[in-house]
Amino acid sequence: MPVVESRIDTVTLYQQGARVTRLLTLDCPEGRAPGELEIPRLPLALFDPTVRVRVLSTGGDGADVTATNVRVGLWLPPREAPLETVDQAALRTLRQQVRTVESHIRQRQWELNVFGGITVPPRPKPEEGKPPPASPLGARMALEQFTHDGAQARLAEMRALGEQLRTLREEVAVLEQRLALASTARQVTAQDLYKSVHVKLRYQGAALSRASLSVEYFVPGARWAPSYQCRLTRDCRQMELVMRALIGQHSGEDWSGVKLVLSTAAPLSWTELPELSSIRIGRAQPPPPARAGFRPPPQGAASLFSDFDRDQQALLRALPTPSPFPLPTLNSPMDLESLEPPVPSDPDVFMSEVMADEGGVERLAAPSMKAFAERDAEMEEMAEEPMAVAAGPMAPPPPAPSRSMMPASAGAPARRKEMSKKMDRGGPASGGYGAGPTQAGLEAVVFTHLRLAPASDGAHRNRLQPMDARRFYLETLARFQVEVTFDVMAAVAGAEARAQGMASTPLPGGTADVRNASSRFDFSYTAEATVDVPSDGVFHSVALGARTGDASVLYVAVPREDSNVYRQAEVNNPLPAPMLAGPAEVYVGGEYVLSTTLPTVAPRGNFKLGLGVEQAIRCARNTRYREQRSGSKIVATTELWHDLTIDLANNLDRDITCEVRERIPQPAPDAEVVVEEGTVTPAWEPYTQQERGAKALEGGRRWRLTVPANQTQQLSAQYVVKLYANNELEGGNRREA
Repeated sequence: MPVVESRIDTVTLYQQGARVTRLLTLDCPEGRAPGELEIPRLPLALFDPTVRVRVLSTGGDGADVTATNVRVGLWLPPREAPLETVDQAALRTLRQQVRTVESHIRQRQWELNVFGGITVPPRPKPEEGKPPPASPLGARMALEQFTHDGAQARLAEMRALGEQLRTLREEVAVLEQRLALASTARQVTAQDLYKSVHVKLRYQGAALSRASLSVEYFVPGARWAPSYQCRLTRDCRQMELVMRALIGQHSGEDWSGVKLVLSTAAPLSWTELPELSSIRIGRAQPPPPARAGFRPPPQGAASLFSDFDRDQQALLRALPTPSPFPLPTLNSPMDLESLEPPVPSDPDVFMSEVMADEGGVERLAAPSMKAFAERDAEMEEMAEEPMAVAAGPMAPPPPAPSRSMMPASAGAPARRKEMSKKMDRGGPASGGYGAGPTQAGLEAVVFTHLRLAPASDGAHRNRLQPMDARRFYLETLARFQVEVTFDVMAAVAGAEARAQGMASTPLPGGTADVRNASSRFDFSYTAEATVDVPSDGVFHSVALGARTGDASVLYVAVPREDSNVYRQAEVNNPLPAPMLAGPAEVYVGGEYVLSTTLPTVAPRGNFKLGLGVEQAIRCARNTRYREQRSGSKIVATTELWHDLTIDLANNLDRDITCEVRERIPQPAPDAEVVVEEGTVTPAWEPYTQQERGAKALEGGRRWRLTVPANQTQQLSAQYVVKLYANNELEGGNRREA
């Protein structure tokens, strides 16, 4: 089966999770496509039921290639085998030689110490009154020469033995390293595991030279949030909106040089299309029956297996009764040997064997691929010819796998029962991964991952059941002839858990969830260039593109509260889709001004963007107050006149549009006070601040005028407060400071 590498071409990033599209090219030198194909190096966290394989194009005219029977298994990268086979006997011989040489060195060291302990006797002392005796000079010199020659010989032997010991130790180290490489070449860790897609190709038609295929799958553990850069010109007439995205993903594979599409949709959420009831004019008709989401099973389907059950019972009655097996008496070593299990003559008939070593870990012994083909052929023959089971005794059922190796779709009977009930009701099985179902739930509703149980399974033989992912995982892993010292399904579940943890990772400060910002409408945003996003669970800023739009600037002054004049840009949304809420960096004339948060803006909508204080425009507000008594009426009143004068100076080299906002006092309900406007130049208009979405403002007024470049314009207004002469206002009659 050929293994064809693929590359990531496009990533569609949703609110949570992403759909990855890989492309691959299949060369067909023999003029036809292979019967089966494997696509390796896929992340462990992908959802198996979401894998799709499509044939995009073929290199020959009239050639028809179809991808069928897509399955997901496990895959290991090629591992380098040791250069030579390690001979354990040679290693033991070298270690024995090392111990022998070390013993010889210790012997020579002991002899050297013995020679060092031999001393030359001194010249004998003479007796008193007698001449000194003759000195044995020759014997003394001979003894000294003997000790010197013996010590030098031992030192030379020790140097030779030391060199030999060093050479032997180097040879032992080389063999031990080769032994370690040979032992680890068959071991694999959880970090080495990948998933792969097995697909069968159905070929017909003319000769084929090349075919292009695509592989799509969904991975959790990816999120995004929008951010922006607003770059305005110095006169604030043009704006460049740079759209960026803060992307974080922990899918298990790095996205390098991929085409990126951002979407606000939730692809795994269950959505039902609405059905509108028809309205008929005329004679009343009975209501149509309600449509079910799934077709109910046919009535009487169990009776189709009556012949099979009858023949199976007849075969079981025809089988001879097995003789009772006598229990051995454990009295001799021969009886103990009789309890050993029989060794099969052909080990290839076994799919896989789980062995426990001294450390208590599970090791997977891998058979050849020939055994799988022979086993599948035998199972197909047994399914087609049920009478063949009478030739021998019934095979015992296989042992149940350990709970630690069971996949998410193979355990939890209560969850399976609930899944079946939901399927009978026509609804999905919802669960984790945000708003979508779990992998077990997806396997229960995706038709391509359902298998019809065999006739021998009396409980489920007329119902579709999710396929056992663990079985195919272990089958595909067994062909690599490696030792697995960890729980394979736990490693897959751990990768899924790490990917799911990205959903609970908090978004960067100032950002908003795209699902809430889009108001439940789905939109997509395409990046203009390829991007790189590593799989580290950290948010990275990625540039999507830039759009240019028109803008206008409005200068706003509220001299009653502040003498500064503020810039406010009104910007049109240059995107064809809504501009989602998110943080923005604002630049004016290439200089950084401030950071703010933009609201959600509809397509072709506009929004206001505050740009801070404009230092080149000055505003001054002066007030005058006078109080007079009116005696022309029967009841005397007091009139409180307030004159306002506002000077607005434009020191810019261009005309500006400025809005000056004011407010006049309003009488309280049931108060014996009247407020009237006097002369206003130029005329103003009421202002209620409804565009800000705030509470309606009482007594608000505003001027909207154009001030020429390098000129000053004066605004004046007058209002009077009338009250009875024997009354006064709370806080003083003068309302302007």
